Amino acid sequence: MNKLLRDKGKLVAEFLLIVVGVLAALAADTAFENRRDNELKEEYLARIEADLQSDREAIKYRITFFDDVQAYCGDVLNWLDSDAPIDQHVLLASFYAAEIWRFLPNESTFEDLKFTGNIRLLDDIELRTSLSRYYNRADTAGSGWNPSENYRRVIRGVIPNDVQALIRQNCPTTDSMDERPTGFPACSLPGVDYEKMTQLFARLKDDVEFRETLTYRHSELGVATYLLAQQRKFGEQVLDLIATQ
Repeated sequence: MNKLLRDKGKLVAEFLLIVVGVLAALAADTAFENRRDNELKEEYLARIEADLQSDREAIKYRITFFDDVQAYCGDVLNWLDSDAPIDQHVLLASFYAAEIWRFLPNESTFEDLKFTGNIRLLDDIELRTSLSRYYNRADTAGSGWNPSENYRRVIRGVIPNDVQALIRQNCPTTDSMDERPTGFPACSLPGVDYEKMTQLFARLKDDVEFRETLTYRHSELGVATYLLAQQRKFGEQVLDLIATQ
């Protein structure tokens, strides 16, 4: 009897030892998983922060750019209402008013979070909601801060190719959508026949469609600036939340 009890006690002790071992292993695995998730979360937060800071800089430069381009649109509209001939400023203004600089937010980290399911790591609901709003808004408002090219097609059909080439060569602008300067410093255009340019541009003064196209571009540039400023504000909200994590 005593031997039977001893054997049972031994079995119970061994069972308890196994249970304790399993629980300890599970606790260790859980601790490891939690540590790995926390490290991964910190990595994602750092990447998101870098993406949004990059977007913030890009937006800042584009707002300045769009303000300048809108001002050039206004200069050309004022010229249409005047009797003045074409001079260098009006020629450059008409060219610069067509300039574009697209903005596309950095989405790689957010897309990674969604497709891997690691969005779960962002356990702060407000952060997750603000981040989703930032990128969802970019999808819906993107056409607003990337103005149409209708005016661009018209004016590039009026300015002769050799004059356009001279502007690109001597003035700080480019048709490239990358690495665009943030301003339009003064420059010179030697050799341009402004009498000929005045004749070429003369028909535009009575062209109602051209005026409407330019007026619309002037307006949509203002909308683009507003939408970009709003996008920057939403990005700042996400950055503030990241700072509290």
